[in-house]
Amino acid sequence: MKNIIIFLFFTVYAIYSQQLNISSHSLKDTSSANRYEITAYYPQMNFGQDALMGMHGIEQDINTEILKIINGQVIPFKLQSEEDKLDCPQELNTLEINYSIPYKKNGYICVLFESFSSPRCAAHPMTFQTSFNYSYKSKGLLTIDSLFKSDSHWLKYISDYCTQELIKRAQNDSLIDYKENIMQGAGPKSENFRTFTIDDKFLTIIFNLYQVGPYVWGFQRVEVPWNNINKMLDPVGPADFLIKK
Repeated sequence: MKNIIIFLFFTVYAIYSQQLNISSHSLKDTSSANRYEITAYYPQMNFGQDALMGMHGIEQDINTEILKIINGQVIPFKLQSEEDKLDCPQELNTLEINYSIPYKKNGYICVLFESFSSPRCAAHPMTFQTSFNYSYKSKGLLTIDSLFKSDSHWLKYISDYCTQELIKRAQNDSLIDYKENIMQGAGPKSENFRTFTIDDKFLTIIFNLYQVGPYVWGFQRVEVPWNNINKMLDPVGPADFLIKK
C-alpha cells in the first residue's frame, strides 16, 4: 500500500510539473465569389519533446477540441455566406475570432474565445464569447458542474448570486422590464453558466448578449469569489487546488 501511495504521489507531481507550451495559430480565408472574409486566431498546446508518456495524447486531445470550437463557427458561417443572395451595400460577411488565456497552471488550462461576426444586411454586428476549460491532470474537457460536489447545491448558490448582482446592475443602469430576462438567463440551469473562466480569486460567469438583457446592455460578467464556494468544490476534482486545506 505504501508503495502504491508513493507511486501515485510521484505520478501526480510529474503531471503537475509538465511544462505546457502555447503557440498562436491563425486561419484566414476570403472568397469574393461566396462573399465571406474569415480570420481566426487560436492556441495550440504542446508539452515538448521530453514530455512524459501519454502527455502527447493529452495535447492532441486539447488541440482537437480547440479546433472543434473554431470549425464549429467557421464552417456554418461559410455555408451561410455561400447561400447569401441578398442585395446589400456591404460586400462581404465577416467573421473574426480572437482568444485570451485567463488561467494556465495547476494542470488546468482556461481559454476564452471571442467571435465578432458582421453579416451583410444585419442591423448590427454580433459578438459571442465561448470558454474552453480543460484539466490535463484529471477529467479532460470540463463543464462547470465538474468543478463541484454533486450534493453541494452549488447551482442554486451561483444562480442566486448572479441574479442578485445582475438585478442590482439593471436597476443602476435604469433598465426596464429586466427581471424576467435575468431570472430566465441566470436561473438555476447549468446551461446558463456554460461560459465561465477561472483565476486564483474568482469563478467568472459570462453572460452573452441577449442572455440576461437587451443587446445594448452588452456582456455581463459576474465574479464569484472562491471564498464563497470553497466548500462546494470537489476535493478530488479539477479545481481541487483552489480548496483551502
